[in-house]
Amino acid sequence: MRRIILIAFTTILLLGVSQAHAQKATEIFIPIGKSPGLSGKYTSIGKIASFNLQQKMLTVSDSTANYTVKITDSTQVWLDRSPKKLSNTNGTLEDLRPGVMVEIKYFNNERKEGGTAEWVKVEVK
Repeated sequence: MRRIILIAFTTILLLGVSQAHAQKATEIFIPIGKSPGLSGKYTSIGKIASFNLQQKMLTVSDSTANYTVKITDSTQVWLDRSPKKLSNTNGTLEDLRPGVMVEIKYFNNERKEGGTAEWVKVEVK
């Protein structure tokens, strides 16, 4: 009886863990443009046109236009080193340099001009 209760409890516990939470915990390791359910839908991909460190405003250029994104103290910066066959790692604001390809995920999935970045993945070649 005790074993059945333990199995039932474990099953309920495992079912309670959502895929979204699991992806959030492993997002750092997913290459630019490959995030299931996010890339292209809730993210933007383009090259950095400029970054103003004092104002924390990032300007990104994609195939259609330039747009600005706010960077906050809680914005995560990750280095996508998959083109070099290395694992991805944490980055810093200093990695946001003009000409570098980035993917930006917006807070609350609000993909819009002037939106706030939840995370930024920076391609390392």
